[in-house]
Amino acid sequence: MPSSASAASASARRTHSRRQSTCLASKLECALRAQLRAQKQPRIPLATTYDAYSNVALVAAPPTTRLALPCTLQRPALREVDMASLADAYPTLAGVPAQYIRDRLPGSCATMRAALAAVRPISSLPKSSLPKEVQIFINAAVAAACPTHMLAVYGDVPFGQKRPVSLFPIHDLVFRTHCAALPALPPSLSAGSSSAHATLPVISLRLPSPETFALLHAYLYTHNLAVLAPPCDGDLLQLVAHAHKIHGLWRNACALGVVDERLYDAVEEAWARTLGAMEACS
Repeated sequence: MPSSASAASASARRTHSRRQSTCLASKLECALRAQLRAQKQPRIPLATTYDAYSNVALVAAPPTTRLALPCTLQRPALREVDMASLADAYPTLAGVPAQYIRDRLPGSCATMRAALAAVRPISSLPKSSLPKEVQIFINAAVAAACPTHMLAVYGDVPFGQKRPVSLFPIHDLVFRTHCAALPALPPSLSAGSSSAHATLPVISLRLPSPETFALLHAYLYTHNLAVLAPPCDGDLLQLVAHAHKIHGLWRNACALGVVDERLYDAVEEAWARTLGAMEACS
């Protein structure tokens, strides 16, 4: 039976741990409030910007208003992608293991990434509603590996506010082999396009963190997660922003059922390092 001194020592350690946690949470809350005050949050729900990765017109999303920080990011139960639907789209891949394809995609994706960076829509996109398809110009880079679909990524917004939407051109082979929970993709129309333009079906995709989807989009082509390393000299505000980036990527990966153990390993490590840096700042 533990002595009264041991019990008192254990109680003191628990009290100290709770105080540290409360202190860090309080400082994070203050940092978030300061960050929000610094952001003027203009009410321009349909301001147009351009994504540096895809060069497709985007609608600017409103700034984040609150960030919850769990101690750990739970790894989801992974399930394999549906190889039957992949074989329907790519008959030559019938019988090829999905992991074999995933392991070899990054080495052959340079041409795809160059095509994504060269995508230009032929006409401006309507701001009131999403079209069912969008036409893009065909140039040498796009012709070498023409995207197959355009994802229209959006998230939840308060009732009465306009919903910002971001457009990302993709190659269905990359997303079909990585995302077990990807919505069904219609057949690509680009194969029947003229030499001057291609027509891409637009797929609506609701995600928990649309503002960080560009990170996951890039990772599926490169398998490079160096961007998740926390800033070496970051202050608490920078670390809060970095935590939001990691948390958003993890939420999107879980929502899409991304099948990649290395991704979740990197996310867990980056999350632990970022929280550790926050503790050091406190």
